[in-house]
Amino acid sequence: MHCLTVLYPTPDDPSAFRAYYVDKHVPLAATLPSLVRHHYAFPQRLGPGEAPFCIFQAFFSDAAAMDAALGSEIGRKVAADVPNYSPKGATLCHFKIEGA
Repeated sequence: MHCLTVLYPTPDDPSAFRAYYVDKHVPLAATLPSLVRHHYAFPQRLGPGEAPFCIFQAFFSDAAAMDAALGSEIGRKVAADVPNYSPKGATLCHFKIEGA
């Protein structure tokens, strides 16, 4: 299993971010080809430092499936949609799921 993780900084308008993200962006991202499952959350800080405002994780069978999804027409639409709710952008990372 391979995981794409997206971390969003605190927006200037948290309510507008949440409304657009939940109602429009997540449903669009859910149509990524070969997506096994996904989830999102608005985490709270635990300890020093800042928590991201929002986190999204998408799971694919492997890195090749993730790369194909991101390079697809839907993947390009998902990426192009980010400035509509997060003008500060996002940080993306990915990794192979290890362990149990």
